[in-house]
Amino acid sequence: MPIYCDESGGVGRGVMTLAAVSIENKVADAVIARFREVTGLRGELKGSRIDLAERGLLFELLGTQPWNATVGIAISALAPEVGQDRGAHDTDIYAQLLNDAVAKLVLAEGNCVQIVIDDGRYGPETLALIRKDVAQSVGPCGTASLGLSHEHSGLQIADVIANTFFNRAMVTERQARLAAIVAPFLESGKIALNILSGDAQGDDERSE
Repeated sequence: MPIYCDESGGVGRGVMTLAAVSIENKVADAVIARFREVTGLRGELKGSRIDLAERGLLFELLGTQPWNATVGIAISALAPEVGQDRGAHDTDIYAQLLNDAVAKLVLAEGNCVQIVIDDGRYGPETLALIRKDVAQSVGPCGTASLGLSHEHSGLQIADVIANTFFNRAMVTERQARLAAIVAPFLESGKIALNILSGDAQGDDERSE
């Protein structure tokens, strides 16, 4: 199945999350179409633009459909080294989250997979280097490309998942409700967490 990748937050905001979602195009399209039919929302679906009820509906529509995801999380404890540019540090953390999440899904799916990475966050030169790095994970028969979120239902789903876990990590009045939305998917293994530790090594976590 294709793997769609999108991020939320940033180390400057205290938390950065990245979701890599393995889902067939026809399944992703059907989920987004049904979501729009029920909610009446149009245009690109983004986690930052929907309320808790709409977010919960999207996860319910995903339900037991054939998909799975790895969500990478980095916290502000991963501070830049002395003298390191904060923008470069943010990019480094993003690249580590992306590579870790993709690698775990590639192990499950096999090397011949299509990776689609949202191109909205960094400049084209930076993204080209990151894409090239990811392409090495999928071998000669796989592909890694950049995509526009509004053109791919899978990227929109990845955006909502990444945004949900970003907000779940923030201490707000919504935190408990966000945790309740994703709890069944963590418990079932549909979503696996990968916590980026200070030594840049991922620590697997399926439940809390």
